[in-house]
Amino acid sequence: MVRIANRRARFPMHTVPIHQAKSQLSELIRAVENGEEVVLTRHGKRVIRLIKEPESVQPSIEARRQAIVAELQALRAKVAATAAEQGGGFDLLWQQHEAAQAGRTEAWVTSDGPAAVYPERDDAGH
Repeated sequence: MVRIANRRARFPMHTVPIHQAKSQLSELIRAVENGEEVVLTRHGKRVIRLIKEPESVQPSIEARRQAIVAELQALRAKVAATAAEQGGGFDLLWQQHEAAQAGRTEAWVTSDGPAAVYPERDDAGH
């Protein structure tokens, strides 16, 4: 038998022995989904309290799509601004990116990065 304690009138509490909860799990879950609190007991002692999981705000697919579109528009604006200023557009941005990456790689290689790890290898990596 389920005992209802009106500790809070807004959220009634059901106290259920664990052995009984096994057969009533679906009903207890519905009660929790409706805002009620369920306490499971063993030998009359409170063991666990079931409460409703807080609603998490998940962005909708449409909201995510709009965010992606906004990012793409910002990237297009950046490429257009670069093209207007420097006359190169995406190709220029890509060249700048490759040059920066090559500079970082060269700095790492010249700081004995791979030579310290693989001293027996030649320049071709053998």
